[in-house]
Amino acid sequence: MEPVDQKSLVPLKNILFATDFSPASETALPHALKIARQYESRLYIAHIICPEILELVAPERTAEIRQQARQFAQHNMDHLLHGASQAGVSCHPLIAEGAIWDALQNIIRENHIDLIVVGTHGRRGLAKLLLGSVAEEVFRLAPCPVLTVGPKILPIRSRDVELSHILYPVEFAPDPSAAAAYAVSLAEEYHARLTFMKVFEGTVPSPELKDEVEEPVMHWMDDHVPIGSDLRKRTCFEPGFGPAAEAILKFASNQGVDLIVMGVQRSDPVMAAHLPKSDTAYELVRNAPCPVLTVR
Repeated sequence: MEPVDQKSLVPLKNILFATDFSPASETALPHALKIARQYESRLYIAHIICPEILELVAPERTAEIRQQARQFAQHNMDHLLHGASQAGVSCHPLIAEGAIWDALQNIIRENHIDLIVVGTHGRRGLAKLLLGSVAEEVFRLAPCPVLTVGPKILPIRSRDVELSHILYPVEFAPDPSAAAAYAVSLAEEYHARLTFMKVFEGTVPSPELKDEVEEPVMHWMDDHVPIGSDLRKRTCFEPGFGPAAEAILKFASNQGVDLIVMGVQRSDPVMAAHLPKSDTAYELVRNAPCPVLTVR
């Protein structure tokens, strides 16, 4: 890669907050508001009414239940819009009905969404269609970056959301991942510290090994951080050892990381429901003490 010689900001013009009005979604909203305000983004708040709920009632009550679901959604949407307005963010409400992922794909495409924010309760065996939870489906299938706010994160007001330390796990060196641009952009935008980590699984740490691995990985900064940027003074390399998720989570917890940014591969829609739950990104989303931004 050629050295970066200009500010590497990524566009976040249109942000989608997908909600099922659950406590997990409520916890995620302040993070969406914070980013939308920082980037002066257009924020869409979307709720999808899943048709599966209508299969549980007698046919003669279908119209009544559909109307009740609409009224419930509108009531909760009005509440969210009021809170967003108080936080200084103008939002665009979207209430749709249909298969969750199909409806969200249309919203993403029609509104040119650059980032999705979603909350998850993190439980295995999600009955997501009946519950209206969209987190795992979005996390695995979305074509744009997804900020997932997991179950280990406590509720907080948007004004109190901090983004002063970003952790970016590097999988390869040199690093071709698009996620690097997001890690750098957010660190630039928020004047945050940026730590990039390479995890060496199954390796016992030693001072000699640290010196050996640090030199080649340090080229990452020349490839991704703009020359002359103050971010170079706030960027450092941290080697990790052992299972990847465990090493990343340990560092994030001990060092007060506010956001983890990582590159992931997009899942095939047919295979998404059968993917193992033990992959690193999934474990981070479920257990991280901070939001996780996944970039495909």
